[in-house]
Amino acid sequence: MTISYDEEQLMNITVIGSGFGGLTAAIRLQAQGHHVTMLEKRDKPGGRAYVYEQDGFTFDGGPTIITAPWLIHDLFELCGKKTEDYVKIIPIDPFYNIRFEDGSIFRYNADREQLLSQIREFNPSDVEGYLRFAHAGEKIFKTGFELIDQPFTTFGSMAKVLPDLVRLQSQKSVASFVNQYIKDERLRQVFSFHPLLIGGNPFQSTSIYALIHTLEQRFGVWFAMGAQEHWCAPWSNYLRIWVARSTWTAR
Repeated sequence: MTISYDEEQLMNITVIGSGFGGLTAAIRLQAQGHHVTMLEKRDKPGGRAYVYEQDGFTFDGGPTIITAPWLIHDLFELCGKKTEDYVKIIPIDPFYNIRFEDGSIFRYNADREQLLSQIREFNPSDVEGYLRFAHAGEKIFKTGFELIDQPFTTFGSMAKVLPDLVRLQSQKSVASFVNQYIKDERLRQVFSFHPLLIGGNPFQSTSIYALIHTLEQRFGVWFAMGAQEHWCAPWSNYLRIWVARSTWTAR
């Protein structure tokens, strides 16, 4: 992909922090032709996905799964690259094996019939409730996912979406939202734990995060072979080697 910009519009830009947000912003700015300097207080990039090494062992410090792989593909394509040339991303099934103290296991995946069968085994009366929850989640996904890349820079821009947020019960936590539909305590955990993936608390995080269930059901859950150190490194390396004017500063 070739992108041309007016040289007079190009700027020297400093990005502070090399988490996923910082890396993504820096790469997009650099692809537009801007001179980008990234500041990072640690010895290497990653942010919440920092990789720790000690005594010959490697530990992932944050997320290890991918729920929207096309966002990564878009970033590589923006730079004229292919994801598969740098990292292998594979679908996983089941997404999670959720284990409970009583020995029961819920194998969470995108197979609707398997999900319903397991729900029936845990608590038959929750099958109908799950279907209603899934339908409500679709509505949240339709509204919420469209907002993820929308800037809210004014009160007016925020006010426009307030009616939708109220209608979708965004004032409720994920846990309380799920509990409206599902009665079995184990199943309540199965369908409300997702805020933990982003460091949130299911009992405090807005019910908007219930859209993750729909996201996973539609697009699956993916894993980068080699884990974080292999999918953070390609992004950060672009900042240093993709074009000669890249600048990396660790402070």
